Amino acid sequence: MAVPQSNGKTVLITGINGYIAGVLGQLLLTKGYSLRGTTRRAASVEPLLNGAYAPYKNRIEIFEVPDMTKSGAFDEAVRGVDGIFHTASPINFDLTDFDDVVPVAVAGNETLLGSALEAGPQLTSVVVTSSTIAVTNPKEEPEYAFTEKDFASAALEAAIKNKEAGQPTPAGVLYGASKTASEQALWKFRDTHKPSFSITAINPSVVFGPPVVLASDPKQLNETLRPIYALVSGEAKTVPPTIGSGSFVDVRDVALEHVWAYEHPAEADGQRYIACAGKGSFQGVADILRYHYKGTPIGDRIAAGNPGEGYVGYNKETGAVSNAQYAPGTVRIDGTKAEKAMGFKYIPLEQSIVDTARVFETYFKTA
Repeated sequence: MAVPQSNGKTVLITGINGYIAGVLGQLLLTKGYSLRGTTRRAASVEPLLNGAYAPYKNRIEIFEVPDMTKSGAFDEAVRGVDGIFHTASPINFDLTDFDDVVPVAVAGNETLLGSALEAGPQLTSVVVTSSTIAVTNPKEEPEYAFTEKDFASAALEAAIKNKEAGQPTPAGVLYGASKTASEQALWKFRDTHKPSFSITAINPSVVFGPPVVLASDPKQLNETLRPIYALVSGEAKTVPPTIGSGSFVDVRDVALEHVWAYEHPAEADGQRYIACAGKGSFQGVADILRYHYKGTPIGDRIAAGNPGEGYVGYNKETGAVSNAQYAPGTVRIDGTKAEKAMGFKYIPLEQSIVDTARVFETYFKTA
């Protein structure tokens, strides 16, 4: 493979060994960027450097940042960069205490942004990975479409209430609270400091799609990929429950939105861009997988659930799924602002899931 010529620009990705970050880094490298990445442990980046990133090693620099909440933690990594992608966010679904999660996420944003102020005049853009969980609230109106104009509050309010009462908070609610609070801190920083560089938030829904590096053990897959593996492996005897809103986006589209925002600072400054392709319930995922692997040992072990339930796009006669979308009368998340601004079309659920499952076939070949 021919390595693209350097374009003379250097960008930083925080949390480089993360799922979204890994795909984002690969996209940037193929576009000619030199890449800096931060990680808590340098050893955790070795699979990337020896795998998908191997052809670009001479354009990659890794910085250890054991504690991203520590003042000045990113000072060295950001110095002289042209763009920053802040994808790192502490996620631990075993934690239920407010103080262990929310202040840490907020401090991570504030620390990174504080370092960005000292990065140098060449810095044009900071793009932060937020989430649609910082957009959505419980809604009763049928077919309500959440957009970038909506700001979540319910999870943070619930977490604060539990903290004041001395009660634990479910991990999923805490995650929502942390994303909400950290994005609030992002916009507060922009309003207060009025930096010379642009600031943009990308708000992905549940992320599917093939990872750049496959975990050596499927137990190490993240929270969104593990249920897909559980279906194709037969580990899941029933269809897994829907995650969050049941909306989805492919990780490759998330990476694309980040890069576009960096490359268009004037247009993207102060903007939020939802990354959401449509409905992505695990019933739809199961239906897609059963159809794709029909007549094979993999297909025979995939849980059936209730085919076609909860979404439109299922063909009862053939079992095929085409353009899976929200069922009438259901709340949805609208990701079309990004499509229109950036000039792309989202990868459909069917392609995202099949591409992901094909990567997982490696596990069965080596079992």
